[in-house]
Amino acid sequence: MSEQAKQTVLVVDDERNIRTSIDIALSDAGMRVIAAHDAAAAARALQEGIIDVMILDIKLGDMDGIALFRKLQAEGMAVPTIFISGHASLTEAAAAVKIGAFDFLEKPFTAEKIVVATRRCLEFAILEDRLRRAEERGGPGELVGEAPSIRRVVDAAIKVAHSEATVLITGESGTGKELVANLIHAHSRRKDAPLVKVNCSAIPENLLESELFGHERGAFTGATGPKRGMFEVAHRGTLFLDEIADLSLAAQSKLLRVLQSGEIQKVGSERSLKVDVRIMAATHKDLAAQVSAGLFRDDLLYRLNVVPIKVPSLRDRREDIPLLARYFASRACRKNNLREKPIDQEVFELLESYSWPGNIRELQNVMERMLILGADRISTSDVPDSVLAARTEDETGRGLALREFRDNAERKFILGVLRENRGNISRAAIELGIGRAYLHRRLTALGITKRDWFS
Repeated sequence: MSEQAKQTVLVVDDERNIRTSIDIALSDAGMRVIAAHDAAAAARALQEGIIDVMILDIKLGDMDGIALFRKLQAEGMAVPTIFISGHASLTEAAAAVKIGAFDFLEKPFTAEKIVVATRRCLEFAILEDRLRRAEERGGPGELVGEAPSIRRVVDAAIKVAHSEATVLITGESGTGKELVANLIHAHSRRKDAPLVKVNCSAIPENLLESELFGHERGAFTGATGPKRGMFEVAHRGTLFLDEIADLSLAAQSKLLRVLQSGEIQKVGSERSLKVDVRIMAATHKDLAAQVSAGLFRDDLLYRLNVVPIKVPSLRDRREDIPLLARYFASRACRKNNLREKPIDQEVFELLESYSWPGNIRELQNVMERMLILGADRISTSDVPDSVLAARTEDETGRGLALREFRDNAERKFILGVLRENRGNISRAAIELGIGRAYLHRRLTALGITKRDWFS
């Protein structure tokens, strides 16, 4: 999508007055509008120029909007689309969203309503374009993100990749330290050789030396044959030592000797073996503090910390949360054989307000959970309580149970809108910014009846 000053919106409707009213509303909001009265005119407009968003009537004269949208998808010409209709059934509206529409608006709608929906769709389109460019830059180990802090990490990783320097990658758990290691290896001269990963915290102390350096047959009880260690497996490649701070002092001493000499000695062997291995290490702990506490060797720290790279936490790059959320949502859909689902803007706002103690890993899990358990589009009702709880506590400062607080607030708000609109579901849904079907579901879930809104 073009991020120019004036984004272009294509309005496709066979009613002149609808086209005109939308044109006036969007033009006043600073957008460029192109109008089309039928499917053929819409196709020509899409072929002749860059269209950022399409507003498409479901009931067209020559071809219904859903059929046109499917045709554009098949021809690779589809753009982010808002469906509109004054006659469509709930089934047709659901079908529009299911095949990939960004939103559905029921006529009549206010100028403010169409402007807000179009702006949200434009934001979504920009997000999709940023995600596409991030993936095109990619290759193995790509780090998705546009925030200056993560771009600095990517730039540093690519620069150090062309050297043989040892790299120490630090950052909180779940920030993507392993992705940085992937990126460095993928851009290095060793990219065609193995990248061997070792989680130092997961290997029992009595087996660590054997895992790293290998052993000979009979070296200890259970050593029924010779074994290659991780250093030998990574020969001419890269060895990534994750959670390096969890190595014992004895293991640190042996690792230091290998870094100094470039040679390993298998358990039970009297001879040394030369290895050509590039070392990268990572930890979420403060190694300087570990040295001061006598838990980490200062000489090993100096050996490892030739080029330090610190990966920022997710709360320090909040501007990337919508992009990452879309990225993980797309991955979750492919992984679980699900159809892509639109995500409401309010969901992104909730995600951005959360502190993410588990960082990117937590965001990835949350997105997969919402995609699996959610309906045809992801709304605020799909956001896990763990994410909502922090926001609720921040806003209220009271110990009211989260679900009770949320349901009471939502119930009160919906009832107020229904009373203002004298029980008209369609008008209430428009004012609330949600679909009629979803409003009906919330009324049922919250136990709201006609008696309530007329009382």
